[in-house]
Amino acid sequence: MKGLTAMFAGILIVLGGSLVVLAVFFFWASSGRLPKSEYAQIKTATYPPRMAAEELTVVSYNVGYLSGLTNNQAVRPAAALYEANLAAVIAALKPLEPDILALQEIDIDSRRSYQVNQVAAIGDTLAHGQRAIAINWDKRYVPFPFWPPSVHFGQILSGQAILSHWPITQHERLVLEKVAGNPFFYNALYLDRLAQTARIDIDGQTLIVINLHLEAFDRPTRQSQTEVVLALAETYAEQYPVLLLGDFNSALNRDAEGEPRSIQTVLDADTFASAVPLEQFTQPDQFTYPADTPQFKLDYIFYTPDRIELLDMQVLTVADQPSDHLPLVMRLRLR
Repeated sequence: MKGLTAMFAGILIVLGGSLVVLAVFFFWASSGRLPKSEYAQIKTATYPPRMAAEELTVVSYNVGYLSGLTNNQAVRPAAALYEANLAAVIAALKPLEPDILALQEIDIDSRRSYQVNQVAAIGDTLAHGQRAIAINWDKRYVPFPFWPPSVHFGQILSGQAILSHWPITQHERLVLEKVAGNPFFYNALYLDRLAQTARIDIDGQTLIVINLHLEAFDRPTRQSQTEVVLALAETYAEQYPVLLLGDFNSALNRDAEGEPRSIQTVLDADTFASAVPLEQFTQPDQFTYPADTPQFKLDYIFYTPDRIELLDMQVLTVADQPSDHLPLVMRLRLR
């Protein structure tokens, strides 16, 4: 009897020790490098000031951390792929001379993209002196790609960024609702979905830019997120010209998405106009995803027509597919 008791006691000790080890590992894995007070930053660099702005060029681009068409695939690309994709993005954007560049899925210093600060690399080359950075993924362990397990370890520091030639006077980071049905450990290790808001001073006039990357896999959560960001944008629109842009992860022609389509919520809003007419949404030249054979429009720019004049809008074809998305380019004039 004493032997049986000792055996059970040993089993309980082993189980208890395993739970402690698991808890410690989970705490370590889900912790980040930065304090949360640094999850919304404005970085500055010195470049020659811009001349007075009669027209502005704005670009929205989900760069997929420069992983090209391997994004969301269970592979570990070589460093050379990221270097080539960075060069391709710069080559595509530099001739445009964008005044404002809104980026989604951009790495700041991550093992998966070989510790390159992609915001600095793009900002320095394009001479953007103002850089608002909103962190949405700061973890020590991410179990993807699935093999080999060794790549699960190593810091991910990623997020969204708004780069500008004009002063960014205020910057805010709003964390959106997570998928309630996901296990707690999944949500703890996964990225935050954000609405990143920057106030930009254009020759003494304030322009609000709201940069989004909404939920990709769960329609009800994406719908809820869309309603929150639309309400935020409408509040700003009471006083300022507003651009609401980014990766909305919703398409009118993607049947698998189901109803209602979350993008329809923004289309129905009286305050905002789409930079692309609704009747063109399902035309192939407006599709943004996937970059090699575009089938869906997931990326959008909306604007307040009472304060912003649309001059031109296009989906930019980028050689060599440095991202799985294509960028949007809008020319505008503030009224």
